[in-house]
Amino acid sequence: MYGRGVSHGGDSLAADFLAGEMRRLGVLPLAVNYRQYYTYNTYGIEGDVSLTINGKELEPYREFRVCPTARAATPARLEKATWKKQLKDGTWLVGVPQLSTYGPLMSGERPDPVCVEVLDTAVAKKVKKVSLELPLRYYRNHRSQNVVGYVRGTVDTMVVFTAHYDHCGTMGDNVLFPGAHDNASGVAAVLDLARMATQRKPYYTQVFMLFSGEESGLLGSKYAAENPLIDFSKVKLLCNIDMFCGGDEGMMVFNANSPQTKPFVDRLRARNAETHAAAEIRGRDNSPNSDHYWFSNYCPVLFLLTMGQPYGGYHDPADTCEACGLGHYNSFMDLIQQLSKGPYDEEW
Repeated sequence: MYGRGVSHGGDSLAADFLAGEMRRLGVLPLAVNYRQYYTYNTYGIEGDVSLTINGKELEPYREFRVCPTARAATPARLEKATWKKQLKDGTWLVGVPQLSTYGPLMSGERPDPVCVEVLDTAVAKKVKKVSLELPLRYYRNHRSQNVVGYVRGTVDTMVVFTAHYDHCGTMGDNVLFPGAHDNASGVAAVLDLARMATQRKPYYTQVFMLFSGEESGLLGSKYAAENPLIDFSKVKLLCNIDMFCGGDEGMMVFNANSPQTKPFVDRLRARNAETHAAAEIRGRDNSPNSDHYWFSNYCPVLFLLTMGQPYGGYHDPADTCEACGLGHYNSFMDLIQQLSKGPYDEEW
């Protein structure tokens, strides 16, 4: 699915798959065909990406990176460069001792000028001759979609589970970002919760929202919060799951200290004291670091992620299923299930 980004329609391919999974599981659609559409402007890279300096062809991603999160060649960025060279089309090459963690071409207009990071150790001499292939493509009003469904409970009070299904896509056709840990793992967990909810009617109605646009600035969840498909006043808790592999060091809970959410965190910790599922459950204040954030003005929200290895890396082509560990998965899911358990639910 092309890294589930905008290039080659990867996000739409992923949405088709996820809507099919919800239908197969018996989850009811919360929007027509399970899709909540929205649009934004962005860039992608489709085609071969290459950089040759002084006759040496550099390895994409490992020796140079195109458009990391701080993608524009700002004066501050140029000042920090160990060396810099501007090409005829305005693109800047900047030397860095360490390449930034890759981020996608985020929403908005074309960064001007574009910045390409080059690892210092990849260039042995002064930069003289440069050949750069960078097929940027602008997507005006790119149509993306959240995938949304629900399972009716005994009451209409809701517990909502969310995760983002998009990832960094591609750095051209040369580099693919699989995003197993970030965040296919969270999506798989939400689908697993949906599967269990359809097998036995839950006390609380359970809602499942899978967002695109997270890597472009939490866009899908922002749209869902501003264009609600549910009544937030009836939401008992919204639980966001992002990066759910590994976990040797335990679990982190964001927005853990809010008076609204502390009882849920206490429940997690009490259950963990019984089962020893997680080595530790840490708590931090709320932060705009994942999709839960936009909903925190409307209902109680938590954001859960695992701490520690094994997983294949962050925004890295090595973030594959094979590199991810799921040894803690069942015990962590037991903890999460406690959050949606109603007074008349049987033990899961």
